[in-house]
Amino acid sequence: MLSRPQVGEIFSAAGAAFTKLGELTMQLHPVADSSPAGAKWTETEIEMLRAAVKRFGDDLNHISCVIKERTV
Repeated sequence: MLSRPQVGEIFSAAGAAFTKLGELTMQLHPVADSSPAGAKWTETEIEMLRAAVKRFGDDLNHISCVIKERTV
């Protein structure tokens, strides 16, 4: 069984990983290029999002269910 500090470390590591993923994504697709705020999604971007949800959706749902059953 994990202790509170261990659970906190897991969430901290996950947060850092998602932050890094966001930073890397922004390096690949800088906002300043030709994607002003409010621009419509391209077919490629929609397909990338669809693939990400398909790939990680079940894992995120499972994690969410487990988290809801825990207390701090």
